[in-house]
Amino acid sequence: MRNIQLSILICVVILSGCNKFLDIKPKDKFIPITVADYESLLNSGYNINYNDYFWDLLSDDAFLPEGEPGNLFSKQQLWGRKIYTFNTVPFEIGSNDFEWSEGYKRIFYFNTVINNIADATEGTEANKKSLRAEALLGRAMEHLLLVNMYAQHYDAATAGTQPGIPIAVIADINAKFKRNTVKEVYDQVISDLNAAIPDLPVNHKLTKFRSCKAGGYAALSRVYLFMGDYANAKKNADEALALQSDLANMNDYKIIKPGPFPNVPGAPLGWTDIPDAQFNKETIVARHFLRPFGLGMDVCASPELAALFSSDDRRWMLYYADGWPPAPPFNYMNRYHVKIFLRGDYYSNFLNVPELYLNRAECNARSNNLADALADINKLRLNRITPAAYKAFTPADFSNDAEKVLRFVLEERRRELAFTGIRVIDLKRLNKEPRFAKTITHVAEGKTYELAPNSNQYLRQLWPDATVFNPDWPLNP
Repeated sequence: MRNIQLSILICVVILSGCNKFLDIKPKDKFIPITVADYESLLNSGYNINYNDYFWDLLSDDAFLPEGEPGNLFSKQQLWGRKIYTFNTVPFEIGSNDFEWSEGYKRIFYFNTVINNIADATEGTEANKKSLRAEALLGRAMEHLLLVNMYAQHYDAATAGTQPGIPIAVIADINAKFKRNTVKEVYDQVISDLNAAIPDLPVNHKLTKFRSCKAGGYAALSRVYLFMGDYANAKKNADEALALQSDLANMNDYKIIKPGPFPNVPGAPLGWTDIPDAQFNKETIVARHFLRPFGLGMDVCASPELAALFSSDDRRWMLYYADGWPPAPPFNYMNRYHVKIFLRGDYYSNFLNVPELYLNRAECNARSNNLADALADINKLRLNRITPAAYKAFTPADFSNDAEKVLRFVLEERRRELAFTGIRVIDLKRLNKEPRFAKTITHVAEGKTYELAPNSNQYLRQLWPDATVFNPDWPLNP
């Protein structure tokens, strides 16, 4: 534990280390033995989480009003306020950087399965391979998120030398890890996903919190899009959509009478009848933020994001409100011309069908396949816009200009994926192209903060509690 401090306090990761070298089962530790035990690990409520909802506060989608009543800036915890003002060290020694600690904990859970499932008892070889494949997908997704949060964005020219994050492929909290390069992390992610896909089940086991084959292809599509490898991003989007392509028509959903959800600590408030992630037809593999609602009720859409929506867009109606509760003493729309973000369902922030259509549309727009790009966007919007206002776009609507179509696709991506943990990565990758580079401005406590394109301020500093025990790790600027 002195050497790594990656994940801290994992009960199940002692496995082969303690069992082989100490020949004991540590007191109060659970050591999986049977295939059913490993199934239980993947069914654990711990593994339904993913991502750090605070990260979206860094983006141009976020706006934290300060006026009273309705002050959302002071409502944020200290690290949320620091992220919003582009402070690269939001977590000091002794405070928990949840993305780092929880992300690596989940990686160690997945490694427990990957490293040991072959020796499990009372199960078939096919089921062992399937469980290992699910864990490989989970490990790949965690590494992908971590490298994008704590390192420079992937660039083929520099990825081999830029420091990324430690790659953890063994379930041993006492092992010594180095800070691998960005390229090494991406190579590991791709290797894990390619190894997983052949053995991933076509259908989910028990719940959509478990992985499936479409999820493997969806994850690869995301990876390649982040890398700027649009041919492979499209290819894998095609493979995933061939397995799962249904969209939910948001015209079928409505705002319901708010009332506390049962069995949820703190009884957060409901808003719509959109199904929970595990029951939503658009979910490929489900995950929630550590707090299921993410930034719901804690952030407003920025004026720039708000301007991208029309009143005919069901996402604007269902995911955002003038105020909260629905009849509050304070109305954000009246005062700031924005809405507060609610999305009060347990939505999935992991792998979902809409992202695949958006990935494929962007790839097609970039390769001048404008009709195909717009076909995917039209299909998505058909399920998002009220019928009376819906319009099917053609390349002629954009003067057959690939640049205009691409920008429209990217706007649709921003509307659809707001506050799901994708926007900051999109900003980082798009900043690599001068035509899309932008400076983000946030105002807090009378001071203006700017985040310049390709700035080191996009890089969250490695968790201090981990670096104290690893002084050889190079720190971010």
